Amino acid sequence: MHISPNDKKHYRSITLNNGLKVLLVHDSSAQKAAAALAVNVGHFDDPYQREGLAHYLEHMLFLGTQKFPVIGEFQAFISQHGGKNNAWTGTEHTCFFFDIIATQFEEALDRFSQFFIAPLFNPEALEKERQAVDSEFRLKLKDDMRRLYQVHKEVVNPEHPFAKFSVGNEQTLSDIVDDNGQTTGSIRDEIIEFYHNHYSADLMTVTLVGPQSLDQLEHCASHYFQSIINHQRAGKIINIPLVREQDAAQFICVEPEKDSRKLMLTFNFPSMDQYYRSKPLSYFAHLLGDESEGSLLQVLKSEELITSLTAGGGISGSNFREFSISCSLTKQGLSQTTYIIQRVFEFIELVRQEGLAQWRYLEKQAVLESAFRFQEASRPMDIASHLVMNLQHYHPDDVIYGDYMMTEYDESHLRQLLQHFTAYNMRVMLLAKGLHYDRTAKWYETPYSSRAINDQELHTWTHPRLTGQLKLPEPNPYICYELDPKPIEDDHTLPEIIEDKPGFRLWHLQEKEFRVPKGLAFIAIDSPHAVSTARTIVKTRLCVEMFLDSLAKETYQAEIAGMGYNLYAHQGGVTLMLSGFTQKQAQLLDVIINKFNTREFNQARFDSIKQQMLRNWRNTAKDRPISQLFNAMTGILQPNNPPYPVLIEALESIEVDELPSFVSAMLAELHIEMFVYGDWSKQSALSLANSLKEALRVKDQQYEESLRPLVMLGDNGTFQREVYCDQADSALVVYYQSTEISENHVALYILANHLMSAAFFHEIRTKQQLGYMVGTGNMPLNRHPGLALYVQSPNAAPNELLSSVDEFLNAFYLVLLELNEQQWQNSKQGLLNQILSPDSNLRARGQRLWVAIGNKDAQFNNRELVVEEILKLDRTDMIRFVVNTLKPRTANRLIMHSKGTAHLDAPDLEAGLEIGSIDEFQLRPTDVDIG
Repeated sequence: MHISPNDKKHYRSITLNNGLKVLLVHDSSAQKAAAALAVNVGHFDDPYQREGLAHYLEHMLFLGTQKFPVIGEFQAFISQHGGKNNAWTGTEHTCFFFDIIATQFEEALDRFSQFFIAPLFNPEALEKERQAVDSEFRLKLKDDMRRLYQVHKEVVNPEHPFAKFSVGNEQTLSDIVDDNGQTTGSIRDEIIEFYHNHYSADLMTVTLVGPQSLDQLEHCASHYFQSIINHQRAGKIINIPLVREQDAAQFICVEPEKDSRKLMLTFNFPSMDQYYRSKPLSYFAHLLGDESEGSLLQVLKSEELITSLTAGGGISGSNFREFSISCSLTKQGLSQTTYIIQRVFEFIELVRQEGLAQWRYLEKQAVLESAFRFQEASRPMDIASHLVMNLQHYHPDDVIYGDYMMTEYDESHLRQLLQHFTAYNMRVMLLAKGLHYDRTAKWYETPYSSRAINDQELHTWTHPRLTGQLKLPEPNPYICYELDPKPIEDDHTLPEIIEDKPGFRLWHLQEKEFRVPKGLAFIAIDSPHAVSTARTIVKTRLCVEMFLDSLAKETYQAEIAGMGYNLYAHQGGVTLMLSGFTQKQAQLLDVIINKFNTREFNQARFDSIKQQMLRNWRNTAKDRPISQLFNAMTGILQPNNPPYPVLIEALESIEVDELPSFVSAMLAELHIEMFVYGDWSKQSALSLANSLKEALRVKDQQYEESLRPLVMLGDNGTFQREVYCDQADSALVVYYQSTEISENHVALYILANHLMSAAFFHEIRTKQQLGYMVGTGNMPLNRHPGLALYVQSPNAAPNELLSSVDEFLNAFYLVLLELNEQQWQNSKQGLLNQILSPDSNLRARGQRLWVAIGNKDAQFNNRELVVEEILKLDRTDMIRFVVNTLKPRTANRLIMHSKGTAHLDAPDLEAGLEIGSIDEFQLRPTDVDIG
C-alpha cells in the first residue's frame, strides 16, 4: 500500500470470511474514532414501481434494531459521547458513517453494525420516516440543481437506471391500495425484501479509524461485522447504454427557478473507472478549464460573453462517464450560444493539434505528487467516509494513493478519447429564463424543451477554424519540484507579535508539529470608512469582486500548483488569506500587490460584475426560507452586515467613477493585523509584511480599527419579525443572545446546545414530523454566545411551530432531571472532547489561532478557560439556565418567522414585540466589539 511519507498512520486491509472488505487505520494521535460502511446499492437498484426505495431504506436503518430497538437511541448515544453521524444515498452506492470519543467506539460499533444485521423496520417508524423523505423531497422542489438533475434524467435513455427518480416521496413510497381500499402492496414488505435482496456483505466495504492498535481494530471488524450475511451479489453489471443514438446531439433548454444563465456541454464517454491510475480525462479538464491568458475562459470573458467556466465535471457510473464544460453566461452571451460552442470546439481542435505533450502531463503529475507527499491529516470521520468509497473503486493497494496517481502518459489513448469530443456526441443544456419550453419534467415541474442539433449547427461545430486568439497554457512557473520544510528556528508553540506599530501588527509562528513546506498568511485590513454605511459596505464588496476578477488570469497557475488565496469583505473591512506551499507564496503576494497598485476600474467589467452581484443577491429571495430567516436575523443584529434587500438597494445606484476615490478614502484610515504561520521563518514573515506595508502606505494615513456593533436584545422579553419568502414551506428561528461574553456564559450556551440537539431533532422531526430541516445551533455573534433553534416545515404554520418549540423548551428541564450521573458526565465529556479535539492539520490550527487573534485572545487559552467552566457546571446550574434563560414565558429572545403559501389560512404568529422598522430597532443599545 503506497502511503505518503508525511502520513504517520498505519493501515491494514483485510477481507472478512463473509466477503466484506475492511480497511483498518491506526492513528495514535486521534482523540476520536470513526467508522464508515459503504454498500454497492443505490437508486439504480430501485424497483421501477418503487422509486426512492434505496434512499428510504437508508433512513430506516437508523431507526431501531432487534438488539437496540429504541428509535433515536443510536443518534442520542453518538451525540452524548461527542460524536456525529450521517448517511447518503447515491446512484450506485449508499454510505453510512459516524465518529465518537475513542473510549466508546466499540459500544457505537455494536449499535452501528446491527443496522446491517437485524434492523426492525418498525411500522410506526416507517410511516414517520416516509414523511421525512417526503419533506426532504419537498424541501428541494425549488432547488435548481435538483430540477436540472431531473431534466437530465428525462433526456437520456429511459431504460437506463439513471432515468429513475432518485429521492422518492409519499407518492412513490406509500402502500398500494386498490379501488376497494384494500392494501395490495405493503411498503414494509417491499423494503424488507429489498434489504434482504441487496444488502449483501460482498457488496460492502468498511473503514475503521481510531487510536486503537491495528490488531484491536481487526478484532472489532471481525466481531461486529462478521455476522452480516453474504447473499453472493458481487459482480453486478449494467449493460444498458446511458445514451442511445437518438439521445445524443440534443439541444435542451431549461427554465430555472432563480434568475441564472448557464450553458453546459456534455460529452458521453464509457466508464473511466479502470483508468484511475492514469486519469486521462483530468488531462483534458486541466487544459479546457485553464484560466490563464489566452484560455477559453479569458477570451470569452474579454468578449463579454461569459463570467466563469469549469471543465471536467459530470455524472458517472459503472458503465458511463460524462464530461461537462459549463459556462455562466452574460446577457449578451445568452444570445450567442452558437458562437460560444464554436469557440469551445476551436479550443478542442487546438488541443488536438498542439496540446498533447508529455511535459503537460508531467506538470499535472508533479502537482499531485506534491499534494500526496505533503498531504495533511484529516478528521477521522472524513478519513473513514472517504476511504470507504475508495475501497469500492480502487485496488486495495491503491486506496490511499489512488486519488493522486498519474502513472503514465499514453498519447494514443488520449487521442482515442479526443474522438468523443464531437458535436454528434454532445448534449447542450441551456439554463435561462425566457426561452422556448414545451415539456414539464416530472416531480419538480421544471419547464424544458429538447430538439435535435440541426445540420447547420453540426457543420459549424464540426469544422472549427483556428483564429490564433486561443492559446494553450505556458509552462507553470509556480510548480515546486524540490520541497522540504525549513529548519526550526525557536521553540515557540504560540504566535508572538514580532512587529507592533500604529495601525500595523504582525504575528508569527513557525509550526513545529505539522512539518510540511506549507504556510498560511492572514491579512485583516480594517477600515472604518469601508463599513460606515450600507453604501460603503456594498462598495467594499464590489471592489473585492472586481479585484478578484482582475487577478484570475495572473494567479490561476499558482492555484494549480498548490497555492491559493481568498479575499473577502467582513464587518470591519476586508481580509486576504494566502495558503499552500511557501516556496512561491511571496511571489504570489507580489503579483497580488502589483495588481492592486495598478488597479483600474474598467467600465465594462464593472457593469458585468455589478449585474452579476445584483442577480446573485436578488436570487437569494429564492433561497430556502430558513436561509432567508438567518440572513435577515444577522442583518437586524449586526448593522455592519446588512441583509440582501438593503445591499441590493445600495448597489443599484453605485457607478464606477465613485470607486477610485472610495478606495483612496478607505486606504487613508487603515488598521492591519497580519498573522504569518506555518513553514515561515521570522525573517521571511517580516519580508512578506514589508511588501504589504509598502503597497498600502498612504500619506496622512489614520490608524483606526473598525468597530463591530451588535444590537443587544436586552431585558425586554420576546421580539419577533416576519419575513416574506413566497414559498410553500413555513419556517421559524428562535434565537437567544447572551448579554455577556464571559467564559461561564460561553460554557452555558454551548453545553445547552450540546445537550438539546439530539433530543430536539428526535422530538420535532422524528416524532412530530414537522419538517426535514430541524436543529439547534451554537450561534455566537461578535463574541456574544448565542443559541438558535430552527424548523422549516411543509406541514405546519409558524404559530404551530413556535408552540412545538416552546413545549420542548418548557419540558427540557425534565430531560435533564432524568439523566443519571453517568449520562450527565458522559454528555459533558463528549462536549469537552469536541472542544479539545487536537488540530488535525496545519490549516485547522492556523484558522483556530487566527480566530483567537481576532477575538483578542492574546494568551490563546480561551477554549481551556471555557473547558474549566464546563467542568464546574453541574445539573443544577444547567436546569437553572434552562428555566431562567430559555423558558419561553420569561425569555429574552428574537423570533424570526415566515408563513409559507401552504399555510396562508393559518392564524398569524403572535408573540412579543413586533420589529417594525429595522432602523429604529438598531437604535437600541449595542455592544461595540473591536476586532
